Amino acid sequence: MPLLPGVQRLIDMASDGPSLAEVPIEVARTRLDAMSAAFGPGDPVGATAEVDIPTPAGSLRARVYHPRETPELPPALYFHGGGWSVGGLGTGDAFCRKLTARARGVVVNVDYRLAPEHPHPAAVEDALAAAAWLYGDPALNPEGAGILVVGDSAGGNLAAVVAQESRTTADFDVRAQLLLCAAVNLTHREGSYQDFSKGYFVSISEFEHWISLYAPGRDLADPRLSPGAATELAGIPPALVVTAEYDPLRDAGEAYGRALREAGVDASVLRIEGQVHDFPVLGDLIPEGDAAVHTLAEHWRTLVLTSP
Repeated sequence: MPLLPGVQRLIDMASDGPSLAEVPIEVARTRLDAMSAAFGPGDPVGATAEVDIPTPAGSLRARVYHPRETPELPPALYFHGGGWSVGGLGTGDAFCRKLTARARGVVVNVDYRLAPEHPHPAAVEDALAAAAWLYGDPALNPEGAGILVVGDSAGGNLAAVVAQESRTTADFDVRAQLLLCAAVNLTHREGSYQDFSKGYFVSISEFEHWISLYAPGRDLADPRLSPGAATELAGIPPALVVTAEYDPLRDAGEAYGRALREAGVDASVLRIEGQVHDFPVLGDLIPEGDAAVHTLAEHWRTLVLTSP
């Protein structure tokens, strides 16, 4: 379908001036922080709390969102997007509030370390440490059951890595994963990656820039960098893979969903028509995106509640 009107307005706004990849990293971070303020307040939640997550590399900041009702889902870790290099707690704040309210579960928004100061595998190590912390926290996970992982774009990459790693660690158990416009395969260069390479909010030149900061000199086929390139997918936790019609990362995400299903994983792919990369977290910048967030939250609840 055609681009939605709100999406076109966003693209026009984003094309005015240099991209985040064309300015110093400090400027890019300041610009994204300012943009995040326009995402809106999100939905009302019961309470929020700032916490510190202990890791071998030091403490990570995190924000915990509690629903107004008794939680109906296991607690979820959320990893924000931003090319592993920009963004923070504010980037996904509005989305976390919506997911908390609409899925009716506790969400923990993690402020992992950023490149280029902390290249791969720093963000992965932080994500794994956060998963172990949440899994073992008696207040947030009183049942001691499997946790959930959620992420968009680069954060979706981290969520997928944590889900895969859960098969081989005793530190935590992942019950299900929600991947939003996720960068699951950094080796993928075909199809939508070329079709929507420029002029659809985020360009492939920006993706290539973020990858160069996060993984300089690394083997991009390493599953800890490209979970979608993993050859053994059996036993991975159930997944809801959400893609956008006009996203360069669309085809790689959908290919990962298909590969999970072929490996016997309970995986669903939900493509949102007329949308661009990372639309779920953009809030008020794309008014038409709110209905889509409600839809994916309902799909997410169904997947989690029906998964063993």
